[in-house]
Parts: sequence; C-alpha cells; structure tokens
Amino acid sequence: MTPPTAPDGRGDRVRRGSRARARSRSRSTDRGVSTALGYVLTLSITVVLISGLLVAAGGFVSDERERVTETELDVVGNRLAAGVESVDRIGAAPGESRVEATVRLPPRVTGTTYSIEVVSGSPNELVLTSTDPEVTVRVPVSTETSLTASRVDGGDVTITYDPSSGLEVSS
Repeated sequence: MTPPTAPDGRGDRVRRGSRARARSRSRSTDRGVSTALGYVLTLSITVVLISGLLVAAGGFVSDERERVTETELDVVGNRLAAGVESVDRIGAAPGESRVEATVRLPPRVTGTTYSIEVVSGSPNELVLTSTDPEVTVRVPVSTETSLTASRVDGGDVTITYDPSSGLEVSS
C-alpha cells in the first residue's frame, strides 16, 4: 500500500513539513506566554515574600520598642524615687523647715511622652505610663513622711517637703 500523496506530488514529506512548521509556530507562541507567565509568577512570589518579611520585622521592632520603653521608664522612675527618698531623709532631720529639690528627667522616653502618677499608701508608688506604646511601670518609694498623691508629665520634677503637708511631687 502506498502512502497518500499530496496534490503537488511530493508525497508524505509535504505533510510532515507542514506539521513541523505548525508545531514550531505554536511553540514560539507558547514560549512567549511562558516567559511572561514566568515573569509574573516571579514578581508575585517576590512580593509575597517581601510582604511576609516586613510583617515579621514590624512585629519584632514593635516588641523591642516596648521593652526599651519599659526599661527607660524603670530608670526614670528609680531616679525620681531616689530623689523623693533623699528629700524625705533631709526633711526628717531635726531643725529642717522646708526642703525643695529638682530632679531633671527627660521629657520623652523612646520618642514618646509619659506621665508620672504618685500613689500614696502602703507602700507609696510611682506609676509611670508612656503614651505610644502604652507601657506602665510601677516603682516603690519608701518614705518616713506622708507622700501627697499627684500626677505630673515627664520632664523636670520638683520635690517639696513641708512639715505641715509632707512630701509633694510637682512639675
């Protein structure tokens, strides 16, 4: 049996050649699609990975900032507590009528403002609270004299001892 021939008389070769050309045309189109598709997929994966890294790093930075703020508030609170205790010791000495001292504190910690609340009681406490991030630190204060409850913003603080009213913290 003879293979079917093409109308031009060349036989089977014509058909194979035209198929090969048709395949090569479709391959060239497929290659163009695969390059564009590969490019889009690569960009998409890159964007997803970078977004994931930024989200993870943002959480880490936020946690570190809170820890640093807490540490700074603790240091500021201990400095103020030492000042209050010193004024209390000096005021409790015989013959003293009025004692006043200024404690220089930073107006901001970790780039944020903070407030100091003096809580009188047993024990007396200084409660320092930052605004952003919101962190609260409590520092005990040991005094012989009664401590007047008050609230001041961060910055320079004046501690006053008066025998009639006790210890007072003001800004």
